[in-house]
Amino acid sequence: MALGLELKLRMGLQLVMTPQLQMAIRLLQMSSMDLADYLQEELDRNPLLERVESEEGGGEKSGIEAKAELIPTREEAVIRDTTPDESRLNEDLPVDAQWSDIYGDGVGTAGSFEGNSGSNEAPPLENTLTRSVSLADHLLWQLGLSVVNERERVLGTAIIDAIDENGYLTSSLENLAELTRAKVEDLEDVLILIHSFEPAGVGARDLAECLLLQLKTLKLAHSPNTDLLKHLDDLARRDFRKLRRVLKLEESELGEAVALIQSLNPKPGLLFGSEQANYVIPDVFVRKLDGRWVVEVNPETQPRLRINRQYQDSINSRMSARDKRFMTENARSAQWLIKSLEQRSSTIFRVAESIVRFQQDFLEYGPEHLRPLILKDVAEDIGVHESTTSRVTSNKYMHTPRGIFELKYFFSSSLTSDDGESHSSEAVKFKIKRLVEKEPAKRPYSDEKLAKLLQDQGVAVARRTVAKYRDALGIPSSSRRKQIAPEE
Repeated sequence: MALGLELKLRMGLQLVMTPQLQMAIRLLQMSSMDLADYLQEELDRNPLLERVESEEGGGEKSGIEAKAELIPTREEAVIRDTTPDESRLNEDLPVDAQWSDIYGDGVGTAGSFEGNSGSNEAPPLENTLTRSVSLADHLLWQLGLSVVNERERVLGTAIIDAIDENGYLTSSLENLAELTRAKVEDLEDVLILIHSFEPAGVGARDLAECLLLQLKTLKLAHSPNTDLLKHLDDLARRDFRKLRRVLKLEESELGEAVALIQSLNPKPGLLFGSEQANYVIPDVFVRKLDGRWVVEVNPETQPRLRINRQYQDSINSRMSARDKRFMTENARSAQWLIKSLEQRSSTIFRVAESIVRFQQDFLEYGPEHLRPLILKDVAEDIGVHESTTSRVTSNKYMHTPRGIFELKYFFSSSLTSDDGESHSSEAVKFKIKRLVEKEPAKRPYSDEKLAKLLQDQGVAVARRTVAKYRDALGIPSSSRRKQIAPEE
């Protein structure tokens, strides 16, 4: 039996995910804080990489350079198709991936407050990081001022350790007694002391006790307020007829008691923050300049980096093969990182610019005018893949005159009315919220009624869709929203 060999030629395309390409994709989807942490690690690791300080100003510029650009209308929009200036990068250090594999062919010009012909000042924004006082810290401080001996301090510390972030005691006194080898009676005495601490209601074992402690602080722990605490389930269901009958109260008396209970804080511990408060830092700013909307990249989120020329020049000098290989690899890594940062900034700017073109009515008139928008619309507008748009809009924020929004906020599905007009789901949610805010307190609108009112405004939406949007907004049903109504 004869065996034969056959030679076949087959052509195909394949995208190889090189380490450099993976890094570029990872940078694109990082938030500004994650990016800052990552770059600090790279600066510590790579001796050829250095940060360009803002005060250096002139001279060699490496990293992100930007200027503000006016946003054209949809009819005027022209997508640029240029390539980044790579003259300041070392041409002898090749890279092994194509930018079009990640970002597409078009490269825009990023915007920044630097070099803007208008104001050089960003909109005022508090973005400092501070360590807030935690609930445990606050309680331990009060404990130190209140106890008279070390034993009480130990027992008080054990109780405070068992209080969760909402302010509730999550462990029984019996369990704490076993842990501390103390009597339950001694723990009860210390718990009574902690119940007198601020915030009022802290250390409670259930909701009723938490509200009762707050009533005692207000010196309002008397009937009918305390009686109402025994019927919190009926209060949650807003079964006011039953409450009037069981508590034997007039409508006005019950109304006052209910208003008082509702004014109390069911989670007093949340008044205190965690170990660190993290604030959102916008990646782009949007403002109106000379009647046109301007997109500007936040320079604080776009660090300027460069290759240390002194180290780079030493690559060609006399050095061992091992040292030369180390320096060359780090020079290539630094070059790619700088180029990735430039392209990241450019892509974020172009996506933000496209969003503003689509959502100018939102900026002008508010959330009710947010138009339907999907990732594909922006991707086609600027000539990139949908996955690129998705990565850019994750964990990136836009500062507008109407507030700070994640870029994903501007994307929503479309609802088509009978006349063929499309409405954004977010705009419909805003309309529902406005209708609920203006509804009669004693006769809140049902989902069917809300659907009818929306239809009167030109938005054809089913009752079940109204219910879904209402739940997404955290708005209770009409029966739960119902206020105390007079007897028929």
